[in-house]
Amino acid sequence: MPVTSEKPAPYAPHSSIVELIERYRNRGLPSPVTADVLLRAGISQSLVSRTLYALQVLDLIDEQGAPTKTFEGLRLAPEAEYKQRLSQWLQSAYADVLKFVDPADDDETKIRDAFRSYQPVGQQARMITLFLGLLAAAGMVAEKRGSQPRRPSSPPQKSQRASNGTSQTSKPSPENKKETVTASPTPHQQTSHDDSYEKLLLEKFPAFDPSWTEDLKKAWFEGFKQFQEMARKDRA
Repeated sequence: MPVTSEKPAPYAPHSSIVELIERYRNRGLPSPVTADVLLRAGISQSLVSRTLYALQVLDLIDEQGAPTKTFEGLRLAPEAEYKQRLSQWLQSAYADVLKFVDPADDDETKIRDAFRSYQPVGQQARMITLFLGLLAAAGMVAEKRGSQPRRPSSPPQKSQRASNGTSQTSKPSPENKKETVTASPTPHQQTSHDDSYEKLLLEKFPAFDPSWTEDLKKAWFEGFKQFQEMARKDRA
């Protein structure tokens, strides 16, 4: 079940997913994997629902909570092949994203653009953190990149020579400092009215809970589809 923009994307903490994989490899997990199992495994109550949903979307457990062949393959992989198996799993789970971005080389803006059509919009930053964190665990990106997406570096401060020949770092004048504080945000920092309205609606939309009955799940997805159609009409 690859991650696509056609259904809500996972945004659980990557540390929770990695810890559960390691626990399954080293100590096992009761089957089926349920909310109660995750609580007993150390996942906090506030993260249980999104973690359980992430395990399903990332093809580690099925809708009944049973471990998939993918999860079992990660458990049985020899240590020398473990990261390779993780890489294969993630290339399949995030195939849709990896068509458009190379996380090892591309900057944060390009990675964010690859997730821009994913729902819920308000959780896209967490989706990216999960994505990069899992890739770091598999050795596909640097560990530092997985913990914090790379940002463009700031240009070094220019220095000027004083009359005595020593180097001094130039400091902004009070006028320049005031202008810096009161400067208007760039277009990328501004939030459009449409995005704010859509985010407000999303905040009122109930979070998906994998423990729901099939009827409730069906009703939730139908409601989410109607919300997407409304959002498209508002943009038009």
